[in-house]
Amino acid sequence: MIYTIENDALRVQINSLGAELWSLWDKRSRTEFLWQGDPLVWPRRAPTLFPVCGRLKNDQYTVSGRTFKLPMHGFARDFEHIALEQDKTSVTFLLGSNNESIKLYPYCFRLYTRFELAEHRLIHSFRVENLNDAEMLFSLGYHTGYKCPFDDSHSIEDYSLIFDEKETPVEILCHDGFLSGEKSVYFENRRCIPLGDELFPASFILSNLKSDFVSLVEKDTGRAIKVSIQNFPHVVFWSAPGKVKFVCIEPWYGLPDPNNTVGRLDQKPGIQKLRPNQHFACKMTIDLGKQEDTINFNEVEQCL
Repeated sequence: MIYTIENDALRVQINSLGAELWSLWDKRSRTEFLWQGDPLVWPRRAPTLFPVCGRLKNDQYTVSGRTFKLPMHGFARDFEHIALEQDKTSVTFLLGSNNESIKLYPYCFRLYTRFELAEHRLIHSFRVENLNDAEMLFSLGYHTGYKCPFDDSHSIEDYSLIFDEKETPVEILCHDGFLSGEKSVYFENRRCIPLGDELFPASFILSNLKSDFVSLVEKDTGRAIKVSIQNFPHVVFWSAPGKVKFVCIEPWYGLPDPNNTVGRLDQKPGIQKLRPNQHFACKMTIDLGKQEDTINFNEVEQCL
């Protein structure tokens, strides 16, 4: 079922299947900023990654000597979530452990997903509760795809990713979707990643970031999507190979398996460990509009 929330600036839709962001409509510019899915390119739009982020070797893992099968990015995106409460500008969903989830993941949990509007900002938050008498292992991440170019009059070369501080990020290198065990400095003391079709033969994972936000910026108009990444240990950037039609900005609490993994979930890089009857919470904000207050467009010009 599709749920709608709105205010004077935004109209947002969410699919209860996966509690997946379904539409991000800017009323002022009459523009859809969320990728709308295409089975020939990428059929999803903004899936939730839980209880793993990325690929598992052989699509399986072990807990206490037991082996479980689990697809890439987990199962939360493929389960129906219950809408607990809704008003005009917010909606909260719940996915609880059930007979099907236990076959994939041997923990009892509650995963709350909340969407809330505040002027031109969407606040997308998660809360994970451990209902077990023992420690619970999990990862959690966003996988939001933003339509890019924003319209037919622009090409992907008209856009850049801009951090709000100068960065020297560390790239965690992957091979065929698995961690290679290597890291490298992505660039030094810069804010800008220029976009182009050649940038995405695969995703890239950046860590050691200081910025609170990264923005997807349109050079000539100043239109931007500003995404919060504060406190997330890793941010993944991805698009389907070939001609870029969308860009995913993905704050993660987790990582894919290493190439040489033994498959134990407690040894998985980036895994979160939650004590019994405790909870974990995180949030991502998405701001739409011009970002002149935070972005130096001379720097964007030089970047592009």
